[in-house]
Amino acid sequence: MQSSWISAEQLAQLSNELSDAFISPLPAFHIVRISGPDQIKFLQGQVTCDVTQLSAEHFLRGAHCDAKGKMWSTFHLCQAESDILQIGFRDELQASLLQLKKYGVFSKVSFSETIGELAVLGIGGPNSAELLATLGFNAIETGAVSQHQGSYLLALAADHFLWIAPIATAQQVIKDHADIMAAPTRWLAQHIQHGIPYLEQPLLAEYVPQQLNLQSLAAISFSKGCYMGQEMVARMKYLGKNKRAMFLLSATTDITPAAGSDIELQLEQNWRRSGVIVNAVNIQGKLAVLAVLPNDLTPDNHLRLAEIPEVMFRIEPLPYTIE
Repeated sequence: MQSSWISAEQLAQLSNELSDAFISPLPAFHIVRISGPDQIKFLQGQVTCDVTQLSAEHFLRGAHCDAKGKMWSTFHLCQAESDILQIGFRDELQASLLQLKKYGVFSKVSFSETIGELAVLGIGGPNSAELLATLGFNAIETGAVSQHQGSYLLALAADHFLWIAPIATAQQVIKDHADIMAAPTRWLAQHIQHGIPYLEQPLLAEYVPQQLNLQSLAAISFSKGCYMGQEMVARMKYLGKNKRAMFLLSATTDITPAAGSDIELQLEQNWRRSGVIVNAVNIQGKLAVLAVLPNDLTPDNHLRLAEIPEVMFRIEPLPYTIE
């Protein structure tokens, strides 16, 4: 999957310094259009969320797992007239699409990439209601979807939105709102602060949903019935098998570690590999990280980046409780 709706030169000109409401192009996020009379039935047997609850007014957050319960992707599902849009980071969406196509041959369902048709943008920052109004959207609560002229706005959290727009609309917005356009990292930093992960290439098929807190993000239904990997996901919940969770960490450094980088935990006088970075964004020396670590971690534990031990992490509060 390659995106060409915004140029590298345009991206390079965007700033991270905006503190008020902003719009960020997200060319690394993509969309798959799922069509056909069996779309709901097919997806219901593949993903963690209850697809029967999807509506034009509310989106769903979910994950797609292999038979062992390890995730190919996390995503958001949005109803678009008779189709379903699956929105996710390019690495995870490509991996998920390969698996969905493999099993989709047995159902009346089809999958099409929307490169050249739709763009993904992020909207964030305080007091974003006024900005949304200028774009034609009504203020909406978390979990809701607003539609306007072929565009879809998903309210992921307070003042944190995903915007699916026709490419022509997105390109015009960049011209019309140049003063509030922000670099993708500005929105991604907010995404991390809200404790919402996405999967980059090194972490595909490595973790079960609960290890990335998806049960706390309303991305798992434990009552919908069978789906791919459901047995392992249920075992983690009902048998207490899960010993890991995702934490929000911060550090002061110019380093931006890659997804999959190791984190070490201090045990008396020694350091032991104990976790892995999921997502990381660094804005002006302030590093924000989501990382998978032992779920009995406390704020008193000392953590460092394995490859650069001078980078010491602080554990920050998440905006939700890890169940």
